[in-house]
Amino acid sequence: MCFFINFKKNARLVCILLFVLYIALLAYLLFLSPAFGRKQDIVREYNLLPFYTIGNYIQKRSFISQKIFITNIVGNVIAFMPMGFLIPIIEKKNKSFWKVLAGSAIISFFVEAMQYVFSVGSFDVDDIILNSLGGAAGFIIYYFIKKYYYIFAETKINENKK
Repeated sequence: MCFFINFKKNARLVCILLFVLYIALLAYLLFLSPAFGRKQDIVREYNLLPFYTIGNYIQKRSFISQKIFITNIVGNVIAFMPMGFLIPIIEKKNKSFWKVLAGSAIISFFVEAMQYVFSVGSFDVDDIILNSLGGAAGFIIYYFIKKYYYIFAETKINENKK
């Protein structure tokens, strides 16, 4: 049992370090990376209509490269999955699905606003939707890993007592 408690504490510290590294990488990709078109002095654009950009990518996917489609649709979901996974591990309280979803949406809104203000990207409500889905997916992964980890750990502890 003592091993389990120490493992849990050390795993949380490792996850805090991973979260800091994740945030640094995310900040680079979202604000500085030339590979993702993060150049200064681009024309400020915005989309406030939900599902407008997503719909355009889906309708016109035969006219755009697969890389652009995946980067903009799948990439926005995947980019926020670690947030939904790591926040409940780091946070000692408030580990609910809805709080992680709201947190992902708020952080995504902040990122979109900063991209617009600093002219390194556009403000797109669809990115907030996709990022929030990514946070939700990350939380669901966290939930199932936690559930099955505790079942496994409890089984192991019961086996050791015999």
